[in-house]
Amino acid sequence: MRILQLVRERPWQPRSGSNVLSVNQRLLERLEAENAVLRSSVVELLLQIQASRDALGHPQSGIQPNRRHRPSGRG
Repeated sequence: MRILQLVRERPWQPRSGSNVLSVNQRLLERLEAENAVLRSSVVELLLQIQASRDALGHPQSGIQPNRRHRPSGRG
């Protein structure tokens, strides 16, 4: 996320004689590298969630389609 903040905060104005395409290429490579790190973090978090569910004896997914809480009317 740090790179995205830099992109937003710093106006990218190439110096005279610099190649705009190479600046864009370097930025793209940095963003792709950060994206890979974030994807890895997501995978790690998903594995931790799965391990926690397994340890608690819960099924793989707690999401049930079309299941809504409806009060029974008892009070």
